[in-house]
Amino acid sequence: MTGEDTFSFSIDLPVRNEWRHVELLRSSVESCFQAVFADLDGKNAISMVVGELLENALKYGNWDSEADRGSFRLRVEGDHHRAVVIVQNPVVPGDACVTEVLDTLAWIRSFRTAAEAYRARLLAIAGAPDVGASKLGLVRVAYEGNCHVDAVVDGTTLTVTAQMTLAAPAS
Repeated sequence: MTGEDTFSFSIDLPVRNEWRHVELLRSSVESCFQAVFADLDGKNAISMVVGELLENALKYGNWDSEADRGSFRLRVEGDHHRAVVIVQNPVVPGDACVTEVLDTLAWIRSFRTAAEAYRARLLAIAGAPDVGASKLGLVRVAYEGNCHVDAVVDGTTLTVTAQMTLAAPAS
């Protein structure tokens, strides 16, 4: 690619922990990338990944502490080849919610492919209609978003990172 064809992007926002902000940010990211990428699937994948990771931050975050100031952080960065979506939220170390996120990612990695994990999760949901929480979000990010997903707990912060490859930008 020539210098004219290369670009990078970065979004870095602290976000108040309200459910309505998930859809606002998901659709905003989708609109931004619609102007940049010729690949409609890539734009949809990025916005889906943003939405799923923000939902996880709200579900699994610790919103009881004054220290968290009621917010989480969204970062989307990349260039013409890749995108990285990073969501950070406050947690209580060792809490069951943190363990659930880490265990889900380990479970996904136990399969040869994300497609196999996705299929297994859908079959489990179909086989147990009263399953409660579907636990499909991170599996969906790995499979539909074609992402490598990882999570790290550092003190009272959970950081979930999804890395994906992108198609060429619109000319």
